[in-house]
Amino acid sequence: MAQIAAARADFRATRFSQLARRLPKLLAQAVACREAAALTEASQAADRLAQTYNLATQLLVKLHDNGMAWATADRAVQAASSGNDPMVLADARRLAATVMRRTQHRDGAQRLMLDAARQLHTDGGLADTAAAAVYGQLLAAASYTAALRDDRDSAWTLLEEAENAARRIGTVKNDRFDMLELAVYKISVSRVLGDFGAAVDYARLVDPARIPSPERRARYWEDTALALHGRGRPQAAFQALVAADRDTPQEVRYRPWAQKLTRDLLSSARHNDLPGMRDFAARVGAL
Repeated sequence: MAQIAAARADFRATRFSQLARRLPKLLAQAVACREAAALTEASQAADRLAQTYNLATQLLVKLHDNGMAWATADRAVQAASSGNDPMVLADARRLAATVMRRTQHRDGAQRLMLDAARQLHTDGGLADTAAAAVYGQLLAAASYTAALRDDRDSAWTLLEEAENAARRIGTVKNDRFDMLELAVYKISVSRVLGDFGAAVDYARLVDPARIPSPERRARYWEDTALALHGRGRPQAAFQALVAADRDTPQEVRYRPWAQKLTRDLLSSARHNDLPGMRDFAARVGAL
């Protein structure tokens, strides 16, 4: 479990290259432990294997390797189905839905997320903070998926339900979902729906320094920079991109959104409009 925790810390800190080096050995160990586990330990070993495959899926999604992400997501669901932790299974189904969404299977992705949320609610009644946080995370992810489907009503209805879950959690600390995470989702959903002005307004309400996870701060910078660009404010978009690079450099160097935005800003900028733009693009590998 300590090695899984270390790998999870790499992901949350956006240390993607370090995580990529760590995962092969971690996966091999998890598979071997599952195969060697006694009957009484089989469920626990399956949960650990599912968590490891979940981490692999998260990394592959970040790197846009959708083909490999399909494989790891499927293996995570299979392993979690043999385990006994409903939240590990919910995580596996959410990540499988994320891969589906990224490969244009958005209707199926939303159904899978909502099914996972309903099952989690039915099985445990959201009796503790951790379950409520996973439930809220599933609903928020389903809201984002609805936005990608241009289903405005469902997107905001689901996000309102996610907000109810966040309020239920209150001020209890968790690393999954809370009111701050919800605020970042409002930026994401508005941007995807094309409401760039609303997205920028929501972004102004969030202090990124209060977001504890660099991975989630990276999402804040992504949505803010893209919303500003969509709003026709290239200087502000560039400033957000620079802030993202300063805060989470591997996000900017490895993620397609940052590379594409950098090239778009570079190609559309007039002379002296964005001082330092070309040097920035060269430094992050977008040239």
